Amino acid sequence: MYNDVEKISFEDVKKQINTKFIDQDWITVFSRNFEDDFNSSGLCSAIVDIDKVGKSLQDCKLEMIECDRPGLTEYYKGGEKYREEYHRFSVEGFEPLIYRREFGRKDGYLELSEEFRLYHNLYEIYNSPDKREYLYFNSNGDEEIVAKVDKNEVLIKLRFLKDYISVRKKHLFIDFYFIRFSKKTIKELGISEINENSSSEEYFYNHTIDEDTYLPDWKTRSWINGKVLIKSIKDYRPNIEENDKFEEFIIGCDENGKFISFSCDEKKLGNDFGENPDAPQYVTPVFFSKDVLKKYYDNPSRYLVEDCHISCEGARSIRLDNNCDDYVIVLLGDLGNLHHKEQLYWKSFNISPRKEGFSVTGYKRFVAGEFCDPVKADFYLKMRLEQFNELWIKKYNWHLFKSLSKEDSHYLEALHLLTSQDNRKEFDEQILALTKIFIDSLNEKELVKQINLDSTKIKDIKGISKFELFLKNNNVRIPDMIELLRNLQDLRSSTVAHRRSEKLNKKISSYFKLDEKKLDEILKDVFVKLIQIIDVIEKHLLLN
Repeated sequence: MYNDVEKISFEDVKKQINTKFIDQDWITVFSRNFEDDFNSSGLCSAIVDIDKVGKSLQDCKLEMIECDRPGLTEYYKGGEKYREEYHRFSVEGFEPLIYRREFGRKDGYLELSEEFRLYHNLYEIYNSPDKREYLYFNSNGDEEIVAKVDKNEVLIKLRFLKDYISVRKKHLFIDFYFIRFSKKTIKELGISEINENSSSEEYFYNHTIDEDTYLPDWKTRSWINGKVLIKSIKDYRPNIEENDKFEEFIIGCDENGKFISFSCDEKKLGNDFGENPDAPQYVTPVFFSKDVLKKYYDNPSRYLVEDCHISCEGARSIRLDNNCDDYVIVLLGDLGNLHHKEQLYWKSFNISPRKEGFSVTGYKRFVAGEFCDPVKADFYLKMRLEQFNELWIKKYNWHLFKSLSKEDSHYLEALHLLTSQDNRKEFDEQILALTKIFIDSLNEKELVKQINLDSTKIKDIKGISKFELFLKNNNVRIPDMIELLRNLQDLRSSTVAHRRSEKLNKKISSYFKLDEKKLDEILKDVFVKLIQIIDVIEKHLLLN
């Protein structure tokens, strides 16, 4: 708490004036504060034409009206109105950044300039008229709070404000006033009366301290009012994301085994049109460990990893060859299309080129320009499942594998082979996903309609057994594949759905060779066998 002398001297306010009401990367552009009837303050902002600044900084006259809005000026002569003139703002050359809306019978609220919001394409999070936030989504899909609007205060991120006024070639004025009183006389406070102006190229204010004889309980009055100038950036080049940086990536090795790196900036790369003939080509393959994909698989609500493609909601997508077993390939020029933050992420997984190069799929698509199916088991399984479901519904008019609920859709969207060889957590997640897709989703209601069995006995039969009976009814016997589904369900029960046992069921361990193979190999085997199940069922039930 300030004592009366500190309070009256406004040293705290003068520090704010010197910093232009900027606190780290935030700037206060509007505020109203009423501690009581005799201690108050206010800030209000105006976007100003540059040619208006010089004259306006010669005094502390407040330039803006808080409730400013478009309207009409009526002109009268001899008591008769002879002309009306529309105006956007009350003061020529001064445009509000914050509007205080007033409606008389309804509560008012603060509103951030619509043009500012539209320019930055801000998304509003509305809690109430007196509490709103505005978000900016960059080209990487990351969100950032740009403005906070409360009942009596508005804060804006400084760099977004600077960007806005700079592209418009305008400045910003912040008008302010602060009033404080003391119950002590000037003599009792041990200070003197003052009435002084302070100015620089970026502010002007007046500070007055005198004795107030109009209020019986208050003896000394102090007020400070004026304006500060927030200048636009001269010769400004818009770049709010500061995304003009390009990382270098490993593209080879020299004769001494040292890595050769080159920028992913398309402007520096060679191409089929003869540009930069001595530079690496745009289509130079860059190699990454497959661990780079884990970030995207772990966040299916934001990212979607597909065959040769990763998309991000609200951001640029990237094409890649993810049909290789042990690595991922992205074209050097395509890396330059990523947000710089994303480039840094990919760079941390950059590895030296592999002699195997592109996968068969990647070569046909990136080099030969041909259409082709994926070769990697996870992408191929999802492709075959989609094809199978379409054929099945066309023939039987019901789904064998019911669609996952919206809450469970990520199990299919993020279904994948392991990004690390022996990642137990990732393995358990994929086993759970497979059982959700192929076992829990079996359409038992429709299956039992096709089974010639007493209804009392049906109740005791589980999903896989119902599926097996359905197949037998249709003269299809695939015991090896039914065995896979049963063991897959048991594996899920013993490792995912229930508390892990130190002694896994010997039958399950033997079937999946848990003690002999690495987890990524085991999962790949399961994917391949599921593909075989789809192929056999399709052959016997859909293509006959």
